[in-house]
Amino acid sequence: MSSSTHLVIIPSYNTGSRLREVVVEALRHWQPVWVVIDGSTDGSAEAMAELAQHEAQLKVLSLPCNRGKGAAVLAGARAAMEKGFTHALVMDADGQHPVESIGEFMEISKRHPDALVLGRPIFPSNIPAERLHGRKLSVGLVRLELLGAGIADPLFGFRVYPLAPLLAVFDSCRGGRRYDFDTEVAVRLAWAGVPPVNVAAPVRYFSRAEGGVSHFHYLRDNATLVWMHTRLITELLLRRWPALLGHRRRWRSSVFLPALLLLCALVGHAAAPDPLVNPEHQLVPAAPEWSGLIEIFAHKPDTLADFTERRYFPFKKDGVELKGEVRVSTAHGLSLHYTTPEERIVILDEKGILLRAAAGEKSPPADPRATAANEALLHILRFDFGALEKDFELYGQRDCEGWIIALVARTDALRRSVGRITVSGDNAAISRIEIRRSAKQAIIITMEPPKPTAPFTVEELKSYFR
Repeated sequence: MSSSTHLVIIPSYNTGSRLREVVVEALRHWQPVWVVIDGSTDGSAEAMAELAQHEAQLKVLSLPCNRGKGAAVLAGARAAMEKGFTHALVMDADGQHPVESIGEFMEISKRHPDALVLGRPIFPSNIPAERLHGRKLSVGLVRLELLGAGIADPLFGFRVYPLAPLLAVFDSCRGGRRYDFDTEVAVRLAWAGVPPVNVAAPVRYFSRAEGGVSHFHYLRDNATLVWMHTRLITELLLRRWPALLGHRRRWRSSVFLPALLLLCALVGHAAAPDPLVNPEHQLVPAAPEWSGLIEIFAHKPDTLADFTERRYFPFKKDGVELKGEVRVSTAHGLSLHYTTPEERIVILDEKGILLRAAAGEKSPPADPRATAANEALLHILRFDFGALEKDFELYGQRDCEGWIIALVARTDALRRSVGRITVSGDNAAISRIEIRRSAKQAIIITMEPPKPTAPFTVEELKSYFR
């Protein structure tokens, strides 16, 4: 895709061979792409200049000396504004940021041109644990500097900036030119009234052996970050907090309410806020407390359990109760055998939904709401976080053997269809699933402990699956 208002800016300093690969991939997903060479000495300026001769939508800017990521981004932003661009997606040059998400982020920015569209990283399983723990401190400090949630990950630099406020904020600010840029720019734009919108994005991690590049200097850059947070907190207390409170009230009543604060766009009366849904409880599947549980579910044998399903509607004083058996098979999908008030079987698998009753079997009419809810239910019972993360942001807590997970839909359409989903259980047994579309409209499924496990027989597979 191409645009006359939105471009991609890639700052680079001695990135090595990965730079060309990243730029070529970025050009396949969006045009134009500008590369800002920040005083590199690895020959990348010459390599990019050569590539630009064959790529009309590639522009290369070279800074005479290394000034830092922030300085490189700002140099590219100024040059872009002079050419009439209004927004820029900034991404790293080392291949860790997802080029396949460029189009999605740009479209969100076009729908909300006044917002800062920030990436909320979905980390791979090979991410070092110390990186995850270190981010928690940054998230906590930024929550303090913003008087609450709003920026899901202040260190993740995959973002779409509105250029005019970006340059206006930093023209009067001397800091934020190096590793402190990503965090300081997010905070200062929020202080200036630019609403944040958080969007999930997958991350790739490359070790040094795999060609990964990092120029982080432990003592120097950590000292820079400490000084940055000291300045921000002091400035907040002395003069920023009154205006920030006003901005936060406006965000809550506008379409720019941060995705991490949205529980769901519900039909009817809104559901009560869920304290689990906040950056502090963002669920990282690679974290030890979850990866082991995911592994158990992945190798879980065929499961059979009794369940009770209660459905609540705005127009009915009392809910409707259904009972039956649920069967979960990794190979064959999910089967809900309703026995009360009438007998029927609902089969969910990779082919979709199949209804089986005494009168015969049929596939229901296409209903996006039912399809979305049923697909989510299938992934939940399989504990398939990979499938769930495509459509939902995940939040969770574990307490010894017990756990609870909240799923927040990533899109307005899915929020309207599904609402908020909460799942709880013990070890590898799910005990409760709540799919709530409003305060008065919900489906609550309570599951009994699984019956003794045994592979489903041929007759069971024939009767309850397809």
